[in-house]
Amino acid sequence: MTARCGVKRSPLLSAIAVLGLAATIWLPLATLARAMPTPPDQGAPSGRQRGGASRGDCADYQGLTALVPVVDGIVWSQTHSPNPKFFFHVPKALTADIPLELVVQDSNDNYLFHRQFSVDAPSGILTIPLTSEGAGLMPGETYSWTFSIYCDLARPSAAVSVFGTIRRVADAAVPLSDTSPSTQPLKLAQQYAAAGLWHEAMGLTLSVAEPNNADYLATLTSLLELAGLADLSPAALVYEVPE
Repeated sequence: MTARCGVKRSPLLSAIAVLGLAATIWLPLATLARAMPTPPDQGAPSGRQRGGASRGDCADYQGLTALVPVVDGIVWSQTHSPNPKFFFHVPKALTADIPLELVVQDSNDNYLFHRQFSVDAPSGILTIPLTSEGAGLMPGETYSWTFSIYCDLARPSAAVSVFGTIRRVADAAVPLSDTSPSTQPLKLAQQYAAAGLWHEAMGLTLSVAEPNNADYLATLTSLLELAGLADLSPAALVYEVPE
């Protein structure tokens, strides 16, 4: 897979003024908020959506943010894919000498996915796909995930991390009205969001990555607001990590 560095940067306010975001295919935010699933009561940790305070070499990355919602106080999302993509906002450019790590574990703390890597990527939205190796996420199962930036090589314990919980739903539980190839990506993303499938909704939206497209800006803005991340710009660059 070729890394995709997404794109033209356009200030949000000027895009709103020029394009006007009132005319959009997007459902009202309150409607989507009601569609967000409630996390199961399994004693899962609440998670961490934002990196938090850091010092030294890691201070520039303390704004690391997981682009997933917080539902009932839990960093929580759903997918119907065995190999979903994960999404993070990185406040400063990454370089090849900064180790990154994404870990996904099952309810018994067994590693389902463990990837250590580095990339040259601009600040903005980082998309990380789970590789197709192994069995992938199983329907009906809940998993924990952690993403870390080891920004201080002398002190690995000072890494900036975010973590949360993801559940895969059975394919039969996906109530999509139109999944044909001709379906507009943003319209299909709306259906995924209304179905509570966060990773599909965010993945399809970011596949468009056109900061001059009013529907794209409105769609990503609505998703960020739904996740409690209205302070992040939908005009951010998008970079997809190769598998």
